[in-house]
Amino acid sequence: MAQNISIVPLAKLDWPATVPKGRVQCGTESYLAYKARKEKKISFLHYSSFNDGNESFSSDSCADIEDVMNSKKSEKNVVINLYKVPAEDLDDLSFYDVLGGIKMHSTPEQIKRAFHKACLKYHPDKEGANKESKEGDDPVFLKVKEAFETLSDAAKRKSYDSTVDFDDSIPSTSDVKKDSDFYKVFGECFELNLRFAAENDPDQAQAAAARKKAAARKKKMKRGQGQDAKKQSGPPSLGDGNTSISDVHDFYDYWVAFQSWRDYTLAASKVTEHDTDMAGDRYEKRWMEKEIARKAKTMKKDEIARITKLVEKSISMDPRLKKEKIRIDNEKKEKARLQKERKENEAQDLKEKEESETKEKAEKDVREREEKAQMKVKRDQEKKRLRKSKQALRRLVLAEYGTDSNKDTPTWTSIADLNDDVETLCEKLSSLELDSLTTEITDSSELQIVVDRANDLRDDTTKEKKAKERERNMLRLVAKRKEEAAKAARASKPWGAEELAALAKAVKKYPAGGANRWEAIALFVNNLCKLEDPRKKEECIEKYNQVVISSASAANTKPSGSDSKEISEWTEELDKQLQAGLSEFSSSMEKNERWSSIAKGVPGKTKKDCVDRFKAIREALKNNK
Repeated sequence: MAQNISIVPLAKLDWPATVPKGRVQCGTESYLAYKARKEKKISFLHYSSFNDGNESFSSDSCADIEDVMNSKKSEKNVVINLYKVPAEDLDDLSFYDVLGGIKMHSTPEQIKRAFHKACLKYHPDKEGANKESKEGDDPVFLKVKEAFETLSDAAKRKSYDSTVDFDDSIPSTSDVKKDSDFYKVFGECFELNLRFAAENDPDQAQAAAARKKAAARKKKMKRGQGQDAKKQSGPPSLGDGNTSISDVHDFYDYWVAFQSWRDYTLAASKVTEHDTDMAGDRYEKRWMEKEIARKAKTMKKDEIARITKLVEKSISMDPRLKKEKIRIDNEKKEKARLQKERKENEAQDLKEKEESETKEKAEKDVREREEKAQMKVKRDQEKKRLRKSKQALRRLVLAEYGTDSNKDTPTWTSIADLNDDVETLCEKLSSLELDSLTTEITDSSELQIVVDRANDLRDDTTKEKKAKERERNMLRLVAKRKEEAAKAARASKPWGAEELAALAKAVKKYPAGGANRWEAIALFVNNLCKLEDPRKKEECIEKYNQVVISSASAANTKPSGSDSKEISEWTEELDKQLQAGLSEFSSSMEKNERWSSIAKGVPGKTKKDCVDRFKAIREALKNNK
């Protein structure tokens, strides 16, 4: 739905009759940042590449900076007229002030432009310059030239920036009255020293390498703290009383491993009063450079010692670490108390357990002694009853024997037979059985019962002995049959030529008298021949005996000079094979090689066997002649 819009004209502005004049002050972002650093409104690294730049300016902070600027007109950012500065005070000015109060982080182009402006102002040939001074001895222009030569050279500028406008002092104990003073005083001191962190090295390559190393260290710390570790930008800050103890440790870990880019070459040259440009020759210049490098190295060590002292003092005065130390001490005491209590409880439990075990063991010993005593009483009672039963049986039988012996057919022909039967009964029967037998004899007055019972017991004993004897005979028969079967199996497996040769070697290798001789011989034969069914020592002994017997019987039929120690006989076929080998391999061959070749053609014979056989045949032929 359309609405009606009315245009209402505004009244003209009423300007005042007189407008006060004012001065416009420079307020660009770069200038405000510069003043903010100087007035410590922001950290020194706010806009550096090492900081993520999370801080920002507010209108209020800018207004504060402008107020400070208006209240301090004599600060160094104001361009200084060097002609109005006494010559002896020129050295107190920084090179940045000499070149027109340029910023410390000015680019090379900005430095060059500032130098050109200074030359236009302070060159001796320019209008308004000091006419009484020449170019060679004009202290103002020489100072301008020195400033430009230093700041235009990267190495010299780095060395100059290492010492210019910096306070190397360390806060003292008197500066800290309370905890809040510690965070303010030491926080500002650490912020100032961050200016020389390796990550802010003017050499961009060195700074990039340092930042890469710092990023890797942060990544490693994050992995160690877990996924919940909070993300940090730039170097860790000192923090305040609410900072977690892990962040406090991270802060001090960073400063313990702090790397400074400060270069003391320029300061060392001033201390040693060596100017390499004024050296008479290269040797003197080289000597000066070594002296300057040695002094710079010493000053660098002093700088590291200063940072270490700062960190140590901060650690010793940090209220958070003091609280953490108290907490750790309390934890240790509590842990020690719990451990002591646990040990006491364990000792008490162990003591109670030992007492319980001792008590149970004592009770068990008492029960065992009582049981043994009861068993002993029972055995004694049983023995006593058995003795009484035997005595009762003996007295009864002897009493009845007097009456029985007068009969025409007495039960026993002699008292010895009676004693044998009675003792047999006493030996075999229990007390109850003896009492029953005594009662039976008393009731019937028949002594034949004693004889019959004794004979039954003897028969049972004889049957038991016969059964045991039959069992032993059966076991012997089974063992004999097994031995015969094993012997038949061994006999059914003939010995080959390779086995016989191995047996002969084993018999020579293991002479009689050695321990476990035949076990070693059987093992040697089995290993050498690699038999699927190994030979036992009994088979080796049996075969050896057969060979010895056959060799002894054949010794009488052999011609003189034959070897009586041969294990197997030479057949006609073997002799033909030997003769064939002698014909095939001539005597011109090497001796060992010839007989080895001949032995290969004679199955079951070694080289020595072939040589011995050849000698025996040759001897027999000589004898026949």
